[in-house]
Amino acid sequence: MASEWESFAFRIEDSRSFVGIAPVYLSVSKLEPKDGKLVGTYSIRVPLKSSKNDKGIIVLPLDVRVSDLGAKGGVLRGKAHSQTDEGVVSDIVCVILPEKDQAIKLAITTKKRTINFESRYSIIELSQDG
Repeated sequence: MASEWESFAFRIEDSRSFVGIAPVYLSVSKLEPKDGKLVGTYSIRVPLKSSKNDKGIIVLPLDVRVSDLGAKGGVLRGKAHSQTDEGVVSDIVCVILPEKDQAIKLAITTKKRTINFESRYSIIELSQDG
């Protein structure tokens, strides 16, 4: 049986930002609590410059339950580990607004710039069988 820490996860809607005139699309998998962290995968797509596309793993240290974070909001600071460019790690700041707003702001800082994304989230219950 999953503990209370592990029974909920974040589902984040796909979002878009711009770098200059170039749209940048972000997709994030379900963010699940694992060993005191929220973990999921991400994919960044830059249609005008596909060489800048990226995918990898998001790791955000978690010191409260997912349900509490959704209810009260909060800020998580962690890392985005690229699987496209091995060894490249970007900082990520995740601002979660309380459930009534269900908004999330993600700021991903690379060596060259910070890209800000805004999206919506929902809290989902994880199945007991994985």
